[in-house]
Amino acid sequence: MRKIFGILSVFLLPAVTFAQSYGYRMMNFGNGGSSNAFGCDSSMWFLPSLFVVPLVRIVVGIAVFIFWLMMLIDAIKHSPEKMKIVWVLVIIFTHVVGALIYYFVEKRPKHTAKVHAEK
Repeated sequence: MRKIFGILSVFLLPAVTFAQSYGYRMMNFGNGGSSNAFGCDSSMWFLPSLFVVPLVRIVVGIAVFIFWLMMLIDAIKHSPEKMKIVWVLVIIFTHVVGALIYYFVEKRPKHTAKVHAEK
């Protein structure tokens, strides 16, 4: 249910904001409206957010998915046999939280141990 509300908020919030701003501009049209020093309508500042906010959410979502997938693949390839199924289940069922736990508990200590062994 949260995912549905999250997805809807990405698309509905800018539309509601636009509708409110449009209505406000139409009410003040006879008064000359409001404009800044450049002669642009100052209530149009939100237009870039119609595209930027969803774009940022999409980019962050893709980055989180890639991180999750990398941790899942690393757990499948490099975990000890006894813990492999546990880590895979933790990462699959807890999503990003499980991937972060795996990263800080398993992957990062292995990486730092390799770095210290090379010195």
